Amino acid sequence: MKKNYTKHIILFVTLPILIGGLIYIFTRPDRLLMFEWFNKIGIGESIVKLRQGNDFNKFLNNWIIYNSPALIWTFSLTVLLGVIWDYKINRESILILLIPLILGALSELFQKLGMINGTYDFVDMILYITGGLFGIFLIRLLNNKHKIKLV
Repeated sequence: MKKNYTKHIILFVTLPILIGGLIYIFTRPDRLLMFEWFNKIGIGESIVKLRQGNDFNKFLNNWIIYNSPALIWTFSLTVLLGVIWDYKINRESILILLIPLILGALSELFQKLGMINGTYDFVDMILYITGGLFGIFLIRLLNNKHKIKLV
């Protein structure tokens, strides 16, 4: 793997997903499926201890808690796919790069139609689209043909 690929995966994929995961761990209700997974892999008690006494919900805006993860995961997955496609944006790759955006938007639509569990949120729909488009924009900037080095 090229040196820049590793940097880009850390900065634009791993770090945002870590931030989004921490938002979920510290602010979201413990009845979410992920907390069952934590118990199954043996870290449930540690997660409970981490959550105890935190007041993140008091000073974090609801947008950060409930909407920003939509933008984060869509952006991160789009950038990861862009790295896999060697930063190329062409007919073949654009269909792949649009998958996170489409999956996110469809998940909201299916929630609205009652086809899957969850609460429809128009803001999430916009953020899935924004995250995907921003990811594609970043991939274009990082494209080796353009010789732009952000990192």
